[in-house]
Amino acid sequence: MARIKERRKIVHQPTTHEILFCLRSMPRYCQLLLTYTPHTVYSEFLQGLVDRKFYQEQEEKTSIKQIAADFKTDTARITQWIKKIYEDIFELNFEHPEYFQKPGIKVCFYCSYYDSHCSFYTFLTATPREYETVNFSFVKAKVGSDRFWVKRIEHEIAGDTVITIWLEGEPLNRHREFILEKALFQEYVGFMDTYHKHSFELDDMLKKLYRN
Repeated sequence: MARIKERRKIVHQPTTHEILFCLRSMPRYCQLLLTYTPHTVYSEFLQGLVDRKFYQEQEEKTSIKQIAADFKTDTARITQWIKKIYEDIFELNFEHPEYFQKPGIKVCFYCSYYDSHCSFYTFLTATPREYETVNFSFVKAKVGSDRFWVKRIEHEIAGDTVITIWLEGEPLNRHREFILEKALFQEYVGFMDTYHKHSFELDDMLKKLYRN
């Protein structure tokens, strides 16, 4: 049996400023982290960021060096804390989605952009439909995009009913999605190809299959 050649993964590597922007976009999440995990190494620092509104009122971009000076510490520690705060919000959301509850429908977003993925529970007043656009700036540092389209919706009816919504960050081309489904149905493209190949590699296959 031929060995499948592992493709090079395209994984987003965020900057510290990008993570800070995500935190700034959702101060409520930061406040929840302070409320439910009050005794962490970064609690005082995070409270200071909240009080300063994450420096968003300053006209110029605030450097990590300046933030470190304001909190009388070094840049390495500030960078470490910002990353830790961001990761801990995702962990708190996964373990206790009820902390993030507000009026609406409970959904789990599964966000994907190339080989970067993340999931996040939230509550919506209405469920988006297939191919609609969703903007979610908080996850940009995780996956590299804050603009997605709805690829798939799944309703799980159990003790705790959850709607899972798959969000795709790559540009939407409805015709491309149609011919991909057609190629899968006709078995010209294997199901595992959608996992082992980049989207542009699949595009090349589809163009060769349906030139006319």
